[in-house]
Amino acid sequence: MDEENLLDRHPDLMDPEWRKHAQTDAWLGSKQDRKQFRRQQRRAARGPRRRWWGFAVFVLVLAVVTTAIVLLGRRPAEDAAPPNPTSVPDVAPVDLARPYAHTPADVWPKGLDGITSPAPAAVGAFKADAVADAYAKVRQAIFAANLDPAVLYRHDTAAFLAGFAPDQRDQLVPRLAEKPSKDGGFDAYVTEIADGYHLLDAGPRTFGTLTARAGDKPGELAVDAKYVVAYAFDNAHPRSLTSPNEIVSFLRVDETYVVVTGSRVAKSSLGLWLDGGQSALSSVGCAAAKEGYLAPGYANPSSSTPPTGDQDAPGYYDPKYPMPSLDGCN
Repeated sequence: MDEENLLDRHPDLMDPEWRKHAQTDAWLGSKQDRKQFRRQQRRAARGPRRRWWGFAVFVLVLAVVTTAIVLLGRRPAEDAAPPNPTSVPDVAPVDLARPYAHTPADVWPKGLDGITSPAPAAVGAFKADAVADAYAKVRQAIFAANLDPAVLYRHDTAAFLAGFAPDQRDQLVPRLAEKPSKDGGFDAYVTEIADGYHLLDAGPRTFGTLTARAGDKPGELAVDAKYVVAYAFDNAHPRSLTSPNEIVSFLRVDETYVVVTGSRVAKSSLGLWLDGGQSALSSVGCAAAKEGYLAPGYANPSSSTPPTGDQDAPGYYDPKYPMPSLDGCN
């Protein structure tokens, strides 16, 4: 008897209920196998796509990082670090669009805005509004002396003189007409640009303070002014320049103004007086300075001496330091 007949005649196989369950189990098992097979097919199909997306993400991240590195590499050198607040480098890029870059004046306000004063408050017998008026008079005098285009280019001192008491004005007129001394002419009260030179549209910048205090005599209110003015000059061949100190000149000034009031003083002496001061220059044309005029550093003869890297006296750029004893032209 063969095996096939023996299996057909097995008691379990002859049971109708058992056959029914066996067929159902076989059908379910076949269906489960088909599902598992389909899942395996889907996984196999998704695998390459997942690997492709992973590769795409990697490429995208790599591109972003590379772009960031390139852009950082292209950033201007002046953005890498802030300028030294008390020095100008011997060698640095020169950009007429940003003439104060690499100099302390790069962060200074334009015009008079860099010369600040505390909120007006009473000083001795002078009330706050009188102190505020004194600050305004001094600011106007500083503007007329160092920033007014009429003085800078036309050498017209009328506006400067108009701000002082009549008696002080009478004293200043002959002094302004004098020829500068051999030691230089910037103690001649005003800043006048030498013929043939012009400032850039960036305009002068300032940094300093005004401080009110009681004067030496009754009825006098003194204002101490400590400030620096930076001037940026135009240049026809900026690519030939090696440092911003060739186009940016600095004028450091310490001076005291006095407002005279009171009935015991002659009317011609009432008002603003200039009660002495001192100044120093940095990065200027020396020949022009000796004649009493302001010119840029590139006006000086070319020097074959290599840069030393020495630091300038900080007082040229920050009025909280002592006034420098040399002006770079001695």
